[in-house]
Amino acid sequence: MIIDLDSHLREEYFLDEVYRLPEPYQDYTPKRIGDGRYQHARFEHRLYPWGQEVGRHFDHSLVYDPDANWRGGEVARRQQGGWDMEFRLRDADREGIDLQLLFPTRIQLPTTYPGPMGVALCQQYNNWVRELIRGHEDRLLPVALMPAGHPEAMADELKRAVRELGFRAAHLVPYVGERNLDDPIFDPFYATAQELGVPLFCHPNSEGHLINRFDNFFAMHVLGRPLNCTAALVALVTGGVFERFPNLNVVFFECSAEWILYWMHRMDDDYKNMQYGFAPKISAAPSEYIRRNCYVTCEADERHLGRAVEEIGADHVLMATDYPHFDSEFPETVSGIRARGDIDEETKAKILGENARRLLRL
Repeated sequence: MIIDLDSHLREEYFLDEVYRLPEPYQDYTPKRIGDGRYQHARFEHRLYPWGQEVGRHFDHSLVYDPDANWRGGEVARRQQGGWDMEFRLRDADREGIDLQLLFPTRIQLPTTYPGPMGVALCQQYNNWVRELIRGHEDRLLPVALMPAGHPEAMADELKRAVRELGFRAAHLVPYVGERNLDDPIFDPFYATAQELGVPLFCHPNSEGHLINRFDNFFAMHVLGRPLNCTAALVALVTGGVFERFPNLNVVFFECSAEWILYWMHRMDDDYKNMQYGFAPKISAAPSEYIRRNCYVTCEADERHLGRAVEEIGADHVLMATDYPHFDSEFPETVSGIRARGDIDEETKAKILGENARRLLRL
């Protein structure tokens, strides 16, 4: 079984349907402006997780605009897979994918919105995506969104998503507001994920408080995923989350498998001295938690994938296409991994599906 652990929907083309909020939040439901559809859809709403100027800096809408014909229009064409599940599955067949995990594109909108309305946003999305994939449950698995802007409600929404909606994985923000992931307020959520055996998927957006200081898409995209995931990794390891929850599994997305090696080496190097009075929340070297609790998705063409497999273990690297986004290697992710000469066939099989199947308990 070939499992793509990271693909995306284009839910932002249907904001008025996805986030059709109940009372008392009904006035916050996005309102469609004009008659534009799909890539040309426009909405008026008050659901921005940070200032609107951040979105203007991060704008790369031309790559998805069929009228712009960016790089021949192929990227714009495949955006149909973001809302049309039959189209998506035909593209998955081109890539040779049997099972695909689904994230939204605007992950931060519901997951970071503060207070009870953030809970309502996540619930609406989870309900909507469950209906979107109805009839294709054997090939499409949504990732449940969690209301990190209101951490007190995360455990209950996780239970609902798993027990009532049938989700097998849940999203984890890299940080939210002033809170890092080692804040004790998240512990009930971690305890619930560990009890249910549900892996947490730390898939960041490129925006965020560490990134928003930049004013251009290139810089924000280069820095966004790795800086945001680093904040999460350091908090989970040094903050003792994996010490307190030894069976918790966290997957990091869109940073490459190489990314985690540097931080593992740096944390271990600091720990040589820090363990004497400066690291009271952990009892072992950071690399021990990373090799036990952490997973990473890889890029088919990353230079040092073989070294990453060797250091963090072949069981902890997973395959992801990022379909249908512009920087996806679709339809050559699976074939690209299969063509590599630096990892053996057994390891390729693990990366392409066996590790994900075990992690998701399929």
